[in-house]
Amino acid sequence: MQRHIAIIAGWLLSGGLAWPPVSLAQDDQPEAGSAAQVQRSPAATAPRRKAAAKPVDPAKMESLLHEWEQNSSQLKTLDVRIYRVVDAPGWGDPDYYEGRALFKSPNLAFIDFRKIKVENKQPLHDPQKKSAWLSTPNERIVCTGTEVWQYDCDTQQIFIYPLEKDEQKKAIEEGPLPFLFNMRADDAKRRYQMTLMSEDEKGYGISIKPKLKEDLDSFSFAFVRLDRDLLLPLRIVLISPDGKSTSDYQLSQMVRNGAINEKNFEGRVLGKPWKVVRNPAGDDRPRSGVTRRRRGDAAATGSRPSGTQRQ
Repeated sequence: MQRHIAIIAGWLLSGGLAWPPVSLAQDDQPEAGSAAQVQRSPAATAPRRKAAAKPVDPAKMESLLHEWEQNSSQLKTLDVRIYRVVDAPGWGDPDYYEGRALFKSPNLAFIDFRKIKVENKQPLHDPQKKSAWLSTPNERIVCTGTEVWQYDCDTQQIFIYPLEKDEQKKAIEEGPLPFLFNMRADDAKRRYQMTLMSEDEKGYGISIKPKLKEDLDSFSFAFVRLDRDLLLPLRIVLISPDGKSTSDYQLSQMVRNGAINEKNFEGRVLGKPWKVVRNPAGDDRPRSGVTRRRRGDAAATGSRPSGTQRQ
């Protein structure tokens, strides 16, 4: 784990300039609002030029948290594209994913990932459309507000987890993309040790160490690159509880408070061969972090790799 921390800390202290570029497929999700609404964030499209790092004032973390919370409280909906790299050294080469996440306040979420095909250890672009990745359905998580639905492409099963009333607002926070939606300063200080590690004209680098067991069961360390203007994460790196694996989420094409079709947040039973598995106790529902690989697939967020075919 020390190796992961040292490398990622270097990214943060350098302003994140070593991050690889993001290339995403075009809007192809059904019922997700107009494609015309999708625009890259200013930070994602800014020219890649040397940004001078400012001296870090650790005391600024307190005020930054409250600014972050204020910005988050103004978000009613969020639509974001994701490029994800999962590195589990004991299982071979990294795996690559493209995805999309939709959120609606207070507790609705839709997160979909497609696994990118790899050749010679490199992710492949679609030969018919160079701007798109060559990918296949991998996992989908839908939070309806009262339940979490996981679609597992490997087993073609749909796992349904009910949420108690006091859990419904926590479902998004504990999902595969923490720190992105519904950020609350007091709750963050209670659950995490958050340290401002870098600051430049584009944003902030923040390290995050969980304090509570339920969070330590999900990830041992996290690093966030926070955009200065948007006060939204542009990158989230999660280190697994055992310190051996990482999930690296690079976020772009953010649309704040745009129209999102409510049908995205409905759990749907699919036809054969898909099977539904209900968990009345709500145990082992999807949480953030990185877990072991399964059947040779990437270490995935949550308790099971999950997904569904395109509808």
